[in-house]
Amino acid sequence: MSLLIISLGILSFISLLWVSYDVLTQKKGFSNMLMTIWMIAAVISGVLYAIAFYLFGKGQNKANY
Repeated sequence: MSLLIISLGILSFISLLWVSYDVLTQKKGFSNMLMTIWMIAAVISGVLYAIAFYLFGKGQNKANY
């Protein structure tokens, strides 16, 4: 059981790093407010928000912002 908890913690940390890296380096067209929202949400919910970011935030064109 503890191995499962440790694995989920590591997965959450990796997903947080991925979302942070992508928002800060690849999404230059995002406003500061939108970047802040993505980062706070990634910290709070971890893996679930990384999946949402991949599905909704990653595919959006920079011209939309």
